[in-house]
Amino acid sequence: METTRLIARVDAEFARLDPPWWPNPHEDREATEEEYSRVTDPGRYRVVALRARAWSRVLGTVPDIDVEPVAPESLGPDLDGGVRLTSRRPGTLPLFFLERGPTPDSDVPLVRIGMADPDTELELVPDCGCDACDHGSDDLVRGLDEAVVEAMSGIVLMLAGTWRGVWTPDGGGVGGDPGLPELDQVLAWGRRLSRQEHVSFPEDVRVLVNDPWM
Repeated sequence: METTRLIARVDAEFARLDPPWWPNPHEDREATEEEYSRVTDPGRYRVVALRARAWSRVLGTVPDIDVEPVAPESLGPDLDGGVRLTSRRPGTLPLFFLERGPTPDSDVPLVRIGMADPDTELELVPDCGCDACDHGSDDLVRGLDEAVVEAMSGIVLMLAGTWRGVWTPDGGGVGGDPGLPELDQVLAWGRRLSRQEHVSFPEDVRVLVNDPWM
């Protein structure tokens, strides 16, 4: 199924969940200093959980994709539950859409997208819920969609003790402590791994290769 058709179905399912919507408060201005220490409405960030649920419902109707709930007790104390998605296509790894609701100390609801196991994080949406980092609900929805599509389009994750690298067909990235590999090197490794070629790393690296789901 083409990505545009898939997202159109997700949009329709999402609308039925009556999600909150708010504009980008920084469309034409910079964030103020006080906004960095303020969270005006934590509850509205449930929009990301609703979007993830719309994705899981739609993907659950796609042939060769299975969706099953993840019990909260199997997760860490900072997560409330979610779903595990698996593709029957060879070379694919499970994906996880895991949720956390608002907490008494004003932490906002969030969704963690994981791969292979619940603890291996691909993306956290939002990565910050303060007013200064608020760019409206459409920005959050778009960020979650991009992370899901990227994971399902084929992705290589390289996890070392001091750095983390990602390769996708459209690019990638690397981050970590000083001395980490150059981006070009990480992308070359990822490209070879996506072709199932052997790569010798300079240190112990955990490699996760998720082939395209569709």
